[in-house]
Amino acid sequence: MFKIKIIDRYIFRATMIPLLVTLGISALLLLLEKMLTLFDFVINQGGPIDIVWRMLGNLMPQYLTLVLPLAMFLGVLLAIRGLAMNSELDALFSSGMELFRLLIPSMSIAALLLIINIIIVGFIQPYSRYAYQGLIFDVKSGALGAAIKSGQFTSLGKGLTLRIEESRNSGKELVDIFLQREAENGRITSISARRGQFFASPDGKYVILRLYDGQIIDLDSAQKKPRVGRFKMHALPIELPNFKSFRNRGEEAQEMTFIELWNAPDRRTNEAVIATLHSRAARALSILLVPFLGIPLGLVAKRSGKALGISVGVILLLAYHKTLEFGLNFSSTGDISPFLAIWLPTLIFSLITARLFYIGAYKVGGVPLKRLEMIFEFLKKLIVKIIELFRKKTLEEK
Repeated sequence: MFKIKIIDRYIFRATMIPLLVTLGISALLLLLEKMLTLFDFVINQGGPIDIVWRMLGNLMPQYLTLVLPLAMFLGVLLAIRGLAMNSELDALFSSGMELFRLLIPSMSIAALLLIINIIIVGFIQPYSRYAYQGLIFDVKSGALGAAIKSGQFTSLGKGLTLRIEESRNSGKELVDIFLQREAENGRITSISARRGQFFASPDGKYVILRLYDGQIIDLDSAQKKPRVGRFKMHALPIELPNFKSFRNRGEEAQEMTFIELWNAPDRRTNEAVIATLHSRAARALSILLVPFLGIPLGLVAKRSGKALGISVGVILLLAYHKTLEFGLNFSSTGDISPFLAIWLPTLIFSLITARLFYIGAYKVGGVPLKRLEMIFEFLKKLIVKIIELFRKKTLEEK
């Protein structure tokens, strides 16, 4: 019994290291890919750049629904593959241990990730999704403040136009400023200053633009000539516009938690609520199927040493993930039952993993992808021969 516990700890440690590494790298790559799009969006909308980091933070729970199963799969596969390549798996099998016995440490990790997945999918993700959509709304509406672009005229509302040559400290400090305000009666006030700063008023209703070392030109049609004055410091209050508030959370089913979905008054008739409940349940429970996929695909012949199982497993997980997304979209509109759009793909995925595990546990040789490796090797040799024939023909023509 003591030896078995040592084996469990050994497999657990061998699984957790690649799992955590894959989790970090995958999440980082997904966020970097999205970061470029968000930077482009925020800059074009004239919003503050630091809002991008808040957006990425709210996107993290959305990506974890894909990253967690993927990291779990690679962790289990690489651990079993390492045992197979080092002949440790042969020693375990020769001592009477079965492949099912290797599931214990993997399923303990899957059970832990199941709890984490339920918390993320059922409770954290709805709030983060709503917060992300709220930030998108604020950037588009300008509620977060427009970025002051150097060398361009920026409208601040109510006939007020601002142009600066240079901005510093995220737009708070301005250099070489020209500002013009046109009143409803036609009166025009033009101000130029060497530098300026933005300050928030105590009540939060105004932004104070404090200007230094400048000149004011007041042009009024009721006067024969404009009035000109110089100043060392001049404070100009700018009234903040009234922005539309973002909608309340829960108007979309995907922004509701598990408990809110279950307690929804129209839970039995609302297709979106029903589909979201089914989709979240399928995503949460599918993490328990990952060890049955990772263990057989990690079984590899020592002579070949091919990593074809990684590609096949990743493709299966990505296909399953996208199928659930499409299933959620179709069943939310009532076009198709969630049992067909969500649970049928889950059943098919379960049967595939069960078949792969059965081959690894009970078939002679125990390598589920042996035939696929043979086909891959045949195609590889065929492509090499075609390339060699093409090169030979090209040399003969020369």
